[in-house]
Amino acid sequence: MSTRKIVTNTFYYGVVPKLTMLLSIVILPLTTPFLTPFDYGVYGVMTSYTSLFISIAPLGLHVHLTNSFFEYPRNYNLVWGRVLMLMLLSSLCFGVLNMCILLFTLPMDVSLSKVLLCAIGAVPIFLLANGILAQHLFPLRETPKPLVFTNLLGSVTGMLVSFVMIYFLRLGYWGLAAANAVAAVFTFTVFLKFVWADIDIRPIWDRNRQRIKNMLKIALPLVPHAMGFVLLTSSARIVMSQYHISYDEIGLFSHGSTMGDYAVVITSALVTALVPQMQRAYRNSDFPTYRKLYFLCQAVALTTTFCICLWMPEIYSLLIRNENLAQSCGIASQLCFANVVFSFYVFMSTPVFIEKNTMQLLWLVFVPGALNFILCYALIPFYGYRVAIYSTIISYWSQLMIPFFVGYYKKNVKEWLGNLGFILLILVIILSDLLLANALMYMGIWLKVILTLLTALALFCFYRRYRLSELV
Repeated sequence: MSTRKIVTNTFYYGVVPKLTMLLSIVILPLTTPFLTPFDYGVYGVMTSYTSLFISIAPLGLHVHLTNSFFEYPRNYNLVWGRVLMLMLLSSLCFGVLNMCILLFTLPMDVSLSKVLLCAIGAVPIFLLANGILAQHLFPLRETPKPLVFTNLLGSVTGMLVSFVMIYFLRLGYWGLAAANAVAAVFTFTVFLKFVWADIDIRPIWDRNRQRIKNMLKIALPLVPHAMGFVLLTSSARIVMSQYHISYDEIGLFSHGSTMGDYAVVITSALVTALVPQMQRAYRNSDFPTYRKLYFLCQAVALTTTFCICLWMPEIYSLLIRNENLAQSCGIASQLCFANVVFSFYVFMSTPVFIEKNTMQLLWLVFVPGALNFILCYALIPFYGYRVAIYSTIISYWSQLMIPFFVGYYKKNVKEWLGNLGFILLILVIILSDLLLANALMYMGIWLKVILTLLTALALFCFYRRYRLSELV
């Protein structure tokens, strides 16, 4: 893949989908005066439970998508059709279950409007199957446009509906919830053409029970793996709702967490664009290339997160026209560093998917996610909602320690990384980044500009010094 191709795909996977962020920059100053921490609290709890069931509903079957694409290049659509049918049935069941739980959790009296709100919250679960297939299909085919532009238009449509409901109709959390539902309906419908019609991937009812059992045997261990992501990102809000923490405080944490998540956008886009390179490098035992790809992704993650944290006060002053919501700036500046280890997770998990040793995935995310849940459950009653900031960061960063305690990853990571000592160095750099960025975030604008330029220069020198340009 040429440098131009990688840059182009990174642009499509990272910049184009986040054009909705540009729209939100325009919309946020208009909508935040009509939103409260309570609105974000209700929305945060809804999305946390919805995310939990979105992680369960695919039953881990997406593991068969990438592998079958490489193993059966001419007939992979048959495997994908069977997976699609199973996902459609599973998402229906878990969508209904999500509605029932929200009915007993949200802080409103039971009524027809509450049932409708819970149904809106479950729509992304009901309609997740097409999106999952598209997220795997188009990066593998190296044709990002159908995926990114469909998701972009879906997100824009959802945000416009949300804007109308919040700004003109003053519907608060109804408008926040509607955005996800409208986007899900739009993307599911459009992917009917791109996936079902154009590429001939349609639901296939598989009557071979043994084949289904074999598929599930490999796939089901991914469910706690996927749940681990939710436990990492959302367990704090779930625990808060069960402890009856004020929905205003849940809203501050939720808003700060959302703003902090923007820090991983560029890294995730780069990783997505490099998936074919990563697959080929590992499958060909080209570990030096695999290692350099990791260094490239981790360096980008560290520098972009540092700069975003540095400019967080200005980001908030520009976007958030609400004194109550602006209180979450400190939360966002710390939580943007939580998922800075995303690259390490991806490069540890890729060999597991290739080797279909899915039981090993439990260590990568479920254990850190369970750690976050346990810390939140134990400490929130005594120290309040802010303790969730530190439990989230600790839990994410614990992924770096896995190769030191789990034999499979010790052998695997040492094989492609070369020396486990790099992990300790990365941990020290991440901690220094966090402390330094939070200490400097309130300095003068021009000093921030100079520091940002120096950070970009350091990334460029690292890129040239370790000959990362040879990869592209």
